[in-house]
Amino acid sequence: PQAALVAIDPRNGNILAMVGGRDYAESQLNRATDALRQPGSTFKPFVYAAALEDGMSQVQTFMDAPREFIYDRNRAYKPANYGGGYSMHEVTMRTGLVKSLNVVTVDIALQTGLARIANLATRFGLPKPERYPALALGTEEVTPLQLASAYAVFANGGRRIEPRVIN
Repeated sequence: PQAALVAIDPRNGNILAMVGGRDYAESQLNRATDALRQPGSTFKPFVYAAALEDGMSQVQTFMDAPREFIYDRNRAYKPANYGGGYSMHEVTMRTGLVKSLNVVTVDIALQTGLARIANLATRFGLPKPERYPALALGTEEVTPLQLASAYAVFANGGRRIEPRVIN
């Protein structure tokens, strides 16, 4: 197994630690800077940030139950929560994020607007995702360095920094 790790000081962008793999002699691929992977649920905070920025309240409720969403006039998307479980009742937006509820996150994304979420992602330094409902669940590939840099914006009061190597 291989792994990657990036630790960034969110105030100035200094890369404090970066591991791109387990053994450079075995593989020269730097998984921290070059390996593109779907971020999955780690993308959800960007969906919720766009919703909050758009004026949605963290106490607004959404149904946590199996659902089919219609988009582009006639296309259907039916996400499922991890493990297939649902509470079968209304939950707050905050609970949707805390429990990483896929159906709630897609509902929020569609109400917020996929373009708004895609634009927010680029403002945070991520590649602009394609605008379809699954983007809410982290389908656009990113590197660990890109994701760590984007998360630094949250920790830095909304200000984006450029990551930089320090000696």
